[in-house]
Amino acid sequence: MRRFVTVAIMLALCITVLAGCKQAAKNVWKDTKKYYREYLNTPATLDFEPADAEPVEDRLASVYTPVGLALESFRRDMENQDQFPTEEWVQQMMTRYPWLNGIAVASPDGTVFMQKPEVSMKALNFAPLFAEDEKSGVREMRAYAENNPMGPEVYVGTPFFVNNEFKGMVVGHFDPRSLLSVCPDPARLVIIAPEGVLWSGHYIYDTTPLAKVDWKKAVESDSTDTVSNELGEFLWVSKYIGNMPLVFAATSSEFPIDPSQLNALARPEPVVEVPTVMPVPTNEAQENAASEASADQAGEVAAAPVLEAGMVQPTLNDSPGPAAPTRNAVYSVQVGAFHNPQYAEERAKLVTERGFSPCMMQLYDKQGQLWHVVEIFDSPDKVAAFKELRNFAKNAEGIEYTMGVLDAGVIERRKECR
Repeated sequence: MRRFVTVAIMLALCITVLAGCKQAAKNVWKDTKKYYREYLNTPATLDFEPADAEPVEDRLASVYTPVGLALESFRRDMENQDQFPTEEWVQQMMTRYPWLNGIAVASPDGTVFMQKPEVSMKALNFAPLFAEDEKSGVREMRAYAENNPMGPEVYVGTPFFVNNEFKGMVVGHFDPRSLLSVCPDPARLVIIAPEGVLWSGHYIYDTTPLAKVDWKKAVESDSTDTVSNELGEFLWVSKYIGNMPLVFAATSSEFPIDPSQLNALARPEPVVEVPTVMPVPTNEAQENAASEASADQAGEVAAAPVLEAGMVQPTLNDSPGPAAPTRNAVYSVQVGAFHNPQYAEERAKLVTERGFSPCMMQLYDKQGQLWHVVEIFDSPDKVAAFKELRNFAKNAEGIEYTMGVLDAGVIERRKECR
C-alpha cells in the first residue's frame, strides 16, 4: 500500500512538471514566433526597379553575346560527334556555321583521313590536339589556337572511337576573324587565347591593360574580371572550349585605335572546295580536254572577282608597320615563313629536292616582325595559283604549304629566285 502511494505521488509530480514545461515552451514560442517571419523566413518580394548596369558591362554583353552563343552551339555539335563523320554531317556543319574554315579527321600519327575543303589556304597543324594534358582525358574535347602569317586559327577536336578504341579526332577549325561575322561591332571586341592575342579589335593592343595580364594564370583563378590602366578599363570574361579558355574583352573607355586593323576583316571570298588533281594528259588532245574540264570545275572560283579596290589587306609588307590596302595583288603559294633565315634556307633546299624552284623574300608583318618567306609560285590568276598549290600538295607530301594574298609590288621588289 505504501509503495502504491509513493508511485502515485511521483506520477503527480511528473504531470505537474510536464505541464509547467509545456506552458513555458508555449510562452517562449508565442514570444519568439513573430521574429521568424521577420528574420528567418521572410516573405519573398520582387523588385521591379531597373538595374543599373555599368557601361562596360553593356558593351561586353552587346558584342560578346552573339559570339558566345554561336561558339556554344558549335561546341555542343562537335562534342556529340564521337564517330567518324558522314558527308552529310560535314555539310550540315559547314552550312550551319559558315564561319568555319573546314573540318578534318586526323590520327595521332599525323594521318589525315578526311579534310573538307581538300585544300586549305593555311597550312593546318593538328598535332597539338594530341599533346598530353593532365587535366584532359582521352575522351574529352581538345582545342588550341595558333598564329601564323595568314592569321590566327582555332582548332577544336573531338575524339572518335571504333569498337571503343581511340582512333583520332574530328576537328573543326576557324579563323576568329570569320567568327566575328556574327558580332554586331567587331571593332570593339578583343579575343585572346593562352597562346596570344587572336583579335585586338581596332585597338592598339599594347596601350591597353590587357597587354599586361598573364592570361594563363588569370583564367585559372577567375572567369571574369576587370583590368585597368591610366587610360581606362576593360571587362573580360572567359569561355572554355574543350581544354582551352578563350577570353573576350570590351571597354567603354577611349583607347588609341588603329582603323587599318579592320582591313583584316575585309578578306577575299571564302575559298570553295578545289577539285582533285586530274591525271596527267598523255597527248595534246587530252591536254586540251583536261584544260577545258579543269576550267569548268574551277568556274566558281574564277567567276568571283579577284580583287576590288581596297578589298585585300596584304599579310606581309616590305617595311615595318601597317600596309596600305592592296590594289594590285598576287596569289602566292608559300611553303614556309620563318623568323630564322636558316630555317628558310633549309626549307628552300627541301622543296628544290622535290623538283620545285623556290623564291626567297624578306617581308614584314604589320607588327614589324621580319619573316623569311619561301614561295614556289605567284600569279594574279587565282585558278593558276590553286593549280600549282594542288600540284605541290600531290608531289611534296609532308611539306607544309599555304596560299597568301600579297601586294604585287612588294613581291616584285623582294623576290629572289634560284
